[in-house]
Amino acid sequence: MNRRGKLYGSSHYNNECKFRETLLANNYNAYESVAYPRMFIGLSKNGRTKRGNRVSPAMTVTHFLPRIHWPHK
Repeated sequence: MNRRGKLYGSSHYNNECKFRETLLANNYNAYESVAYPRMFIGLSKNGRTKRGNRVSPAMTVTHFLPRIHWPHK
């Protein structure tokens, strides 16, 4: 995520590639940029990314279901 809140793909790992995962009260996860606090990953209803500075964890566009890994027997 760049400083304007736009998600982008990068071939090099840097500080803009780090996100803090937060478990919300409704058991969903939200992902906040480490480089730019208060900017969250959000997806529109069509699957397009939303600008990180235009969304908050209270908005459902930032809610992601955690993936649970069950051990194999």
